[in-house]
Amino acid sequence: RAPMAPPMRRLEERPATAAAPRPAPAAPQAPAAVVRPFPRATGRSCCWPIGEPGTSGFRFCTEGAMAGKPYCAEHAALAYVKVRDRREDAA
Repeated sequence: RAPMAPPMRRLEERPATAAAPRPAPAAPQAPAAVVRPFPRATGRSCCWPIGEPGTSGFRFCTEGAMAGKPYCAEHAALAYVKVRDRREDAA
């Protein structure tokens, strides 16, 4: 015959034990991302991106920026487009 297992006790019947708190598991460290600083709109140079971000050819336009704008005159004309009247679009 196989030996009998000891009888199971209910949860309330378990003796109280003072267990030490377990330290939280350490979170895995993510590798540090390579971050290129974005040029600030300081009025010195245009911040228009040129090329595909993440590639070696990526850069920002270096022309002088317009006063109060982050872009040079050429790129500001592309970035700031006036809203057309809806009646012009109706056909």
